[in-house]
Amino acid sequence: MVASCDPSVHDDPGDLIQLSHDILPDGLAMIAISGELDVASADWTVRYVSDVIDRHDGPVSADLSGLRFCDACGLGALIRIARYAQQSGRWVSLLRPPEALIRIMRITGADSWLLVPAQAG
Repeated sequence: MVASCDPSVHDDPGDLIQLSHDILPDGLAMIAISGELDVASADWTVRYVSDVIDRHDGPVSADLSGLRFCDACGLGALIRIARYAQQSGRWVSLLRPPEALIRIMRITGADSWLLVPAQAG
């Protein structure tokens, strides 16, 4: 059986993932992504971050240090976010990912384009 990234599994992932953002004095939009990024919260997260990208014309970073869990659907969400930003002519820096997420990114090859060189190496 293949796992599906179907968001209908959970209607309100707010109890699994916590999302917030601040605009810093230098114009950077800093998004905090904490909790569990998985099948139940992936689409919710993509919508939230995409909305920040759409509403803010400055640089955007996502702090991942609060992620306790990230599965394949969660990694897919991060890839979708990066692609959305790229299609919008933007870049989202993924900051402070947990070691387990870095390992998944390395295994899949996503580290070379999702992470800044200091984190990917």
